[in-house]
Amino acid sequence: MKTPLRIAILLVTMILASCESPDGSKLFDGKSLKGWEGPAGVFRAEDGCIVGGSLDKPLDDSYYLCTENKYDNFVLTFKAKFENTGKYENAGLSFRAERAPNSTQVAGYQADMGHIEPNIIPLFSDITPSDMSSPYPLWGILVDEFRSNTSRYPNNDFAPVVFLVIPDRTLIESVIRKDGWNEYRIIADGPEIEILLNGVSTAKFLETEKWVPPTGHICLQAHSGGPYEILYKDLRLKKL
Repeated sequence: MKTPLRIAILLVTMILASCESPDGSKLFDGKSLKGWEGPAGVFRAEDGCIVGGSLDKPLDDSYYLCTENKYDNFVLTFKAKFENTGKYENAGLSFRAERAPNSTQVAGYQADMGHIEPNIIPLFSDITPSDMSSPYPLWGILVDEFRSNTSRYPNNDFAPVVFLVIPDRTLIESVIRKDGWNEYRIIADGPEIEILLNGVSTAKFLETEKWVPPTGHICLQAHSGGPYEILYKDLRLKKL
């Protein structure tokens, strides 16, 4: 039989555990890049955000700020938005990722964001947009890129990239907060991956390739081009 003291300690422990954020642990402390590694000068901590890129000049290549730790199964939540001067802003958050050798790129999955020229979509998927005159939304798309095994990339001579899941364009355009923060929720549970954008499921994918690593870093992208800035905040991860 438990003593009153042991019962009290158990209750306190349970209460403290229940007080932990249901969204998981913070990956970003809001004021520094502690726990992250990446190229100096491309990313900075500012006003509670991680900011990549610049409004003063474009980036000549894509760069990544990566967690020092690796993660396998998790629920990751964060918010992102652009400050930009053009219509083809581009960024993304890569996960289960590794830095590609002799490159500024990372290899892994990516939850994409921004807009792209519509003629790029058929190069990396089996979809041809009906409207080839308007920027195509990348928000909510699941991408895979830059792995050493290039067997899944449809146009590897152009770039080692594949759009694994492209949600309906009308759906995405109705969900995007064009001038505000967009909220992502990424669920990586074994071979099952899901992306939710502003509470709406935009991509579900079942990994069937055994050679794909089940773990890796989480990396924030500042994409080539611009000038524009990508802002990330409220990054939280809950291990599964």
